[in-house]
Amino acid sequence: MKINLLKYLLLVDADILFLLSAVLILALVQVEMAFHFENLPPAVGYLIGLWGCVFATMSLGYSVAATDPVRHIVWIQVGIARGALECLFGIVCLSRGTVTFQQGGFGIIVAALITIAYLALYPRASTAGAAEAR
Repeated sequence: MKINLLKYLLLVDADILFLLSAVLILALVQVEMAFHFENLPPAVGYLIGLWGCVFATMSLGYSVAATDPVRHIVWIQVGIARGALECLFGIVCLSRGTVTFQQGGFGIIVAALITIAYLALYPRASTAGAAEAR
């Protein structure tokens, strides 16, 4: 049961990252407007597009990991690290006044939830042994 939930989490994470990648690459102006970022230098658009490329490749990795999470455990570890770092970075930026809660709050909350979900569903030795027995 726990492994199936982990597979679904990996697929949902992959889908979200893929959609985000498409938006960051193809709808840059709309992203800037949605997050209330104004008057950004054009080079920032390049960085946002690169961020979209990273999300696209991460999406592929999570999709592969969903086929056998125990075998591809490193992707769950990456998900935990990614979520924790995104959450921490967002909190630091929020506390420094770099972004407002309206700009960064949703991302911080989602990153924290993803981290907690991956930690809760992380395959332990008993889960790994059960998956190998199948």
